Amino acid sequence: MLPSLSGNESMSNVDAAWLQMEEPTNLMMVSGVMTFKEPVVYDDLKRIIEHRLVKKYDRFRQRVVKSRVPLVASAWEYDPNFDLRSHLSRIALPSPGDEATLKQLTSEIASTPLDFSKPLWHVYLIENYGPGSAVIVRLHHCIADGIA
Repeated sequence: MLPSLSGNESMSNVDAAWLQMEEPTNLMMVSGVMTFKEPVVYDDLKRIIEHRLVKKYDRFRQRVVKSRVPLVASAWEYDPNFDLRSHLSRIALPSPGDEATLKQLTSEIASTPLDFSKPLWHVYLIENYGPGSAVIVRLHHCIADGIA
């Protein structure tokens, strides 16, 4: 492993490779879509994410510090301005709120880069998906592979 920026945790070589492969036309994201027959309550989803992800895995509170120096690894640092709410979005599907509408929205979300000034993940609560809800989860590969 290469040396890191002072005071921060070095990124593993595998995670750094995922980061380096990121291009505007080739986003290195892992995305998942879950559908629910009943509506998902936003506050319940927020609480679950906080307790099962954010408090359990440091990466969900850390952002990437990209190295500009050759042979110095990119690193992880805790986001001093971390706010769970900036990683959660609520979107109401327009009627009819069917599978085709969800697929279109998922495609739009999947083609949008994450904000590199924050931890590289986002969760979308999709309301008005039929009688229930959907949840779209996006993680950058440099987080996902380190947790797997």
